[in-house]
Amino acid sequence: MKLILTFTLIVLSFGMFAQMTKREQQVLDEINLVRTNPKAYIQYIDSFLEYWDSDSGERATAEELKRELKKMTPLPALVFSPDLYKSSKKHGEYILKTKKFAHSDCDCGENIQYGNSEIRYAVIDLLIDNGVSDRGHRKNILNPNYKYFAVYELLEVAGDMEFVFVQQFDY
Repeated sequence: MKLILTFTLIVLSFGMFAQMTKREQQVLDEINLVRTNPKAYIQYIDSFLEYWDSDSGERATAEELKRELKKMTPLPALVFSPDLYKSSKKHGEYILKTKKFAHSDCDCGENIQYGNSEIRYAVIDLLIDNGVSDRGHRKNILNPNYKYFAVYELLEVAGDMEFVFVQQFDY
């Protein structure tokens, strides 16, 4: 009986640990790719612009990003944070429940991206940050002070939002 109880507690405790899905891990890998090798990442931006047949505004913003990446010193890779994952998931569940696209009140950097099923294009969309005057999404991804990261992908459609990723960054 003790053995069964011990085994049950071990299995339950593993279930309490936050763990990203394969696609969520791919988001982290993609962000780390641009952080650790910014100059080499420029090639993917041009592919994005061609695929989406971007307008002149988005192309101009992408050129701004490419200039920034050319000058950038490589950054350390971000490390997965179980606490940020729980926070991202909680906020993702709030978005699903309310069908409202809103940032959380966490004391961390946060990006919310939707509309791109392709992981690389979802990250590039945030990096280009067209239409966002302060380039806040880009600043979060390329912030040299951030060390920890998690992302939660909503597996359901939230209103008219599909392929939603809630990303959180911290020191």
